[in-house]
Order: sequence, then C-alpha cells, then structure tokens
Amino acid sequence: MSWETIFSSNLDADDAAAYGNLVRNLRDAQDLVASMRFDRETVDALADDLAEWTKRLAPLSGPETEQTNGRVPSLPVRGQAMVPEFRVSSAGGGRVDGTVTFGRWFMGGGMAAHGGAVALLFDEALGILASASAKAITRTAYLNTDFRALTPIDTELAVSAWIDRVEDRKIFVRGEIRHGSTVCAEADALFLRLRPDQGLGRRTDG
Repeated sequence: MSWETIFSSNLDADDAAAYGNLVRNLRDAQDLVASMRFDRETVDALADDLAEWTKRLAPLSGPETEQTNGRVPSLPVRGQAMVPEFRVSSAGGGRVDGTVTFGRWFMGGGMAAHGGAVALLFDEALGILASASAKAITRTAYLNTDFRALTPIDTELAVSAWIDRVEDRKIFVRGEIRHGSTVCAEADALFLRLRPDQGLGRRTDG
C-alpha cells in the first residue's frame, strides 16, 4: 500500500474541491477572528453560530480512518485545517519546494509568525517528504528549529525541504523558510518509518 493510498479519503474531484472550499473559508474566518476589534454584538452572534456548527458536525464525527481532515492528497497540506497552507511548486529527487503565507491566525506578535506555527509548518512539510520517501506513514522523532530572522505574516515565503540521509527506518530531513534572500528559519528533523502494525487509528509507541 502506497503512502498516498494510506492518507487518501478517496473523495472524487468534485467532493475534494468542496472540502477544500470549506477549509479555505475556515482559514479566512480564523484570520479575521485573530485580527478583529471587539464588538459584543458580533461576538455573541458568532458564538451562537458556532454552537450550531457543533450540533451539525457532531453526528459526522468518526474514527481517524474515516475522517476527511488531512486525507485529501489533491489539496494543499492534504486539506489539514490546522496547518499553514503549504503549496507545493515542485517535488522529486528527495526534495520539495513551495510557498506558504502565514495569516493573522498564526501571528505571534509584531506582525511575525508565531514560532510554534513555523515549527508546525516544518513538521508538515518535512514529514510529508519523509513519508513520500518511505512510502509509508512516518512519525516525528525530533524536530530542531533555528529562527534566523523575523518570519513575516501576510507575505508569500519560499519553503524547501530535502532528504539528508536514510538509515533503515530513520529518515533525516532538512528544510528552510526564506523571504527573498533572507533565511527566516531552518530545521533538521528525524522521522521514523512506522512498522506494519502501526499507523492510522492506532496509538502506538516506537
């Protein structure tokens, strides 16, 4: 079974696009919540709206092997709603390149991306590359992030990740985020290829 098959919810193209539209609107709403000035009437009304969301969504909740989030390969970051949207421009030869724009939802302060959001983006980009290389699900063993310069929000940034080396189940990956010629952050990580008895829907060690 390939990595793509493991992470696929098997949606047809039209359904995948519909789910992508939902995630895109959710991202836009999060950015606007993060940047809003306080207005009690709006806050109360939106809280009521979100309560209705939870009522509609609750009956659709299912196990990991049946969820859609993070399992639509045709969408950026597989439609994973939690992760900054990394858009791949080229992939192959143990390397992937693309772009990311951190919105206000991911701001830490001073119009810069939160350090945790930068690490989250690295975990996704490097992890997907490791899984594609292993043709299996991988798990993060460590992820070291060095912050070299301010990582601006609302600005398209270049992201690169590449396989450093592979040692049996161990896949060593490196990556960087750049704003023009400035390296904003660098990362090096180790991912472990999971054994056949590990994977989706299983909480396992090792």
